[in-house]
Amino acid sequence: MRQTLFLKLLTIAGLMLLLVAPLLMIQGKVAERSNEARQVKYQIARQVSGEQTLSGPLVVVPRVREQLVERGDCRRQERCATVEQRSVLESQIPDTLSVDGQLQTEMRYRGIYGTPVYRSLLTLEAVFPANWQAVDEPEQVVSSRPALLIMRISDLRGLVERPQILVNDTPLPLVETEQLPQALGDSVIAVQLPADLTGAFTVKVRLNLNGTDSLALLPLAKETRLGLRADWPHPSFEGLVLPVDREISAEGFTSHWRTNSLAAASAIHCARNGQACDDAGQAMGVRLVQPVTGLLSSERALKYSFLIAGLTFAAFFLFEVLRRYPLHAMQYLLVGLALAMFYLLLVALSEHIDFVLAYLSAALACCGLIGVYLMAVLRSARAGWGFAGSLLLVLGLIYGILMAEDYALLLGALLLFAALAAVMLVTRRLDWYAFSVRSTGKPASDPAG
Repeated sequence: MRQTLFLKLLTIAGLMLLLVAPLLMIQGKVAERSNEARQVKYQIARQVSGEQTLSGPLVVVPRVREQLVERGDCRRQERCATVEQRSVLESQIPDTLSVDGQLQTEMRYRGIYGTPVYRSLLTLEAVFPANWQAVDEPEQVVSSRPALLIMRISDLRGLVERPQILVNDTPLPLVETEQLPQALGDSVIAVQLPADLTGAFTVKVRLNLNGTDSLALLPLAKETRLGLRADWPHPSFEGLVLPVDREISAEGFTSHWRTNSLAAASAIHCARNGQACDDAGQAMGVRLVQPVTGLLSSERALKYSFLIAGLTFAAFFLFEVLRRYPLHAMQYLLVGLALAMFYLLLVALSEHIDFVLAYLSAALACCGLIGVYLMAVLRSARAGWGFAGSLLLVLGLIYGILMAEDYALLLGALLLFAALAAVMLVTRRLDWYAFSVRSTGKPASDPAG
């Protein structure tokens, strides 16, 4: 291979590495703006309330139990047993739990960034069995405190008003937080059950609850039903199980879940031991997903930036090979910087207008600039605008790949295959050993052909 060909390839490789710097700076800017968007979401959640997860209602009875504990005898090195007392929280789940909720949603903004928030009206109805007071191994119980009916709400700041809790249609006052056992932890609302309450009973709870992004329920019952309605058109159902039926339209969604204690065994075991169940995978609910944002789409588009720059430089190199028309390294670099400017314009415009309009505007501006520049460099309007039109076509194909998420890998592979096939077909008769590029003087032929 002639030395000039090797030096040209080495120069192109160096220019590609040089372009890494501005492209990485643009990617850093996207990451910075994405972090600002997350900060806005966090600030709004602090002022409104965070993601909400409900669990309960549950019956919790604080008890003191005697436990036989084996210990070692320090003198005889033998094991002995002593009786110790410990406080426990024993829980009872309801036989059935039905939850019905209506969500009103809106976007809250700080500057140009925002996040969805909601105000929900939730009605819960639970039926507890007749043996809710039954105690396993009653001989171990030393003392018991009055039974509590509790609910856990992950962010109590979201309560617009004090919840209404009715036991057998009788409203009960809430127990103040400082009067609750410390073992219950935070984020708990509770009422004390009447001392004369016996047999099966029904609990009804009404919650007016604010939240951000998502609402979920831990199915702590033998049979659980959950129904949610909202005016948000982009729900993402997630968690333990998916809805058994759902309807989604431009006006909102309606969904219904059904599950049982067998499916939620892990969460129920956690609740029976009086613990807060923090495993989000055990809950079922909905997340209010924002449509693909401009920042996210721009970040995905940047993943193809090196591919587009490589295809453009490859096209220039083929032009030199086939037309014997020398192009200076600075001309390669300026066109590469124009491509980098396309991504910077895309990121900036997509924050203020729809991504499709931002993409189209940035593509037309940069391809137009490249077309005007190459028209003078190549001394041919047809060659200059031909390059610009081809680049615009490639950018259009990349946009199609971005929109077809499920087929992005397939379409990207086809695009690369087509580019490689075109290079191989165009250069199939070229004698690379005889190739030489004139680095000075006039071109060997008119680039327009």
